[in-house]
Amino acid sequence: MTNKETSGHALGEETRDSAAVVSRGAETGALTRGLQLLAVMSDASRPLSLSEIAEASGIAASTTHRLLHTLSQCEQVYKNAQGRYCLAPRALFPLGLDHPLQVLRRDAAEMLRELQARHGPSVLLVAFLGEKRMVVDFAPGAYSVAPYFDTRISAPAHASVSGKILLADLPEADRQRLLGDAPYPARTRHTITTRAALDDALAEVEASGLATNFNENVMGICAIGAPLVAPSGRAIGAIVLTGPDTFFGAERRDAIAEDVRRVAHMLSAMSMSVRAVARFLSL
Repeated sequence: MTNKETSGHALGEETRDSAAVVSRGAETGALTRGLQLLAVMSDASRPLSLSEIAEASGIAASTTHRLLHTLSQCEQVYKNAQGRYCLAPRALFPLGLDHPLQVLRRDAAEMLRELQARHGPSVLLVAFLGEKRMVVDFAPGAYSVAPYFDTRISAPAHASVSGKILLADLPEADRQRLLGDAPYPARTRHTITTRAALDDALAEVEASGLATNFNENVMGICAIGAPLVAPSGRAIGAIVLTGPDTFFGAERRDAIAEDVRRVAHMLSAMSMSVRAVARFLSL
């Protein structure tokens, strides 16, 4: 092969490699924008027009139209008779009815309602997906302004009950990676900000099987929770009572703590769904 042929061959390889990189970048960009559209429609309380979706996502209307067409072909989105777009069943309920998280939600539903009826605050069923926390189900509290709970829990781990339970279950290296270096952000004057104080709190969680949050994340909001524990001893999630601090006076805390710990222990010990979730999470 001549030098000229060699150079031409190398140039051709380089061009093909560059084209492949550009193609992968375009595919990634399209995927990201498609997920943005799904997120916009997921947050909406009604079907949206093409222009509303484009405006909310910040994506050009022509691109939005093309992506919606693709999502419709994939049965993630459908267009109703009024020409507005909605999430299709596959996007609305991606988990099968027999998925371990769905079974856990059904197993725990009556217990959540009973806890809420006895004590008043909202009751959350939380699952841990790696280092992420999600609300699987909840029983709303008995007060006029019910708090909003998103599926994803974004409250800082060091200032929330579900976060403390997760941190107490993690190996030290994973705990450090999730927390970062102290001091930790202070959400209120009650927030734990030092590593020493947090380590003490996590040791108490491990010893007692309970985590508390008294005005640490939001002033006026408190919580008490207990872990859901797999046969391996690892926490797969938690049951958490949370609401206005009027429900968590000193005279009521012990009763709430004992009740939530009892229910979490009973669900952990008796529900096959806890074992199924543990297998799903490889714990």
